[in-house]
Amino acid sequence: MNSLICGLIFVLVSTGLAVAGMLLVRRRFGVANLVRNHEVAGNLLSIIGTLYAVLLGFVIVDAMNRQQELRVIVEEEANGVANVFLLANGLESKARTPIQKHCHNYVQAVIDEEWDSMNKGTISASTMRCSWALWKELTELKPSTTWEATIHDKLLDQMTQMADKRRIRIVSAAHGVAPAMWTILITGGVFTVVFTYFFAVENLRVQLLMTTLVSLTLALNVLLVFLYGYPFAGALAVRPDAFKLDLVIFKSYESGKLPTVIPMQDVLK
Repeated sequence: MNSLICGLIFVLVSTGLAVAGMLLVRRRFGVANLVRNHEVAGNLLSIIGTLYAVLLGFVIVDAMNRQQELRVIVEEEANGVANVFLLANGLESKARTPIQKHCHNYVQAVIDEEWDSMNKGTISASTMRCSWALWKELTELKPSTTWEATIHDKLLDQMTQMADKRRIRIVSAAHGVAPAMWTILITGGVFTVVFTYFFAVENLRVQLLMTTLVSLTLALNVLLVFLYGYPFAGALAVRPDAFKLDLVIFKSYESGKLPTVIPMQDVLK
């Protein structure tokens, strides 16, 4: 099931449970008894609510920043592969052809296999083989001219960048929001909602609306943590769009025809 749909179900269920809990407490203790606790409950709620809001805000911002950083890392990895492919054009055909072939195979393997394997906590063997093959070609290359030696240095720089970014991507895909953090977030959200039960207004509809809005807001923020906390999975996941653009670059280079316009919808298919 789509992660966004699952998240919306969580929001609706948690909001429904919050409202049910409010009705149960209101019926059990009565409006008059709850009104007597307003002064003490209000002070405690302000403390708990503030602490939880600060925690939740920091977690959401951290998750969003982390996803953005990983998006940049993926783009830099794809840039490294494209640069290796294009720089290889300065080499003789004997050395150029296998390097560009391995670049193409690597990008295709990342798109077709590794992106899905990361969500399962595994590493694509095909992508690993392509990476090793590319390393082997570059490290065993023997430049015959000063020009080729200069290109060789650039190729190794770009290959190092690509490999570094790939390792960061793979390790980051294996880590999401820590279980301890989920426990704290959910427990804090439950406590915050429960504290609102110690307030009561005579108009039941007004209290229903207030409880719904509070629980809905908290649940939506927890949903944001879920969506941003796992950057390579879900509705807001980082996609291999930069690698798909690499394929467009490779195809244009091999055909010798530079397109005047490249529709982004074709790249993102």
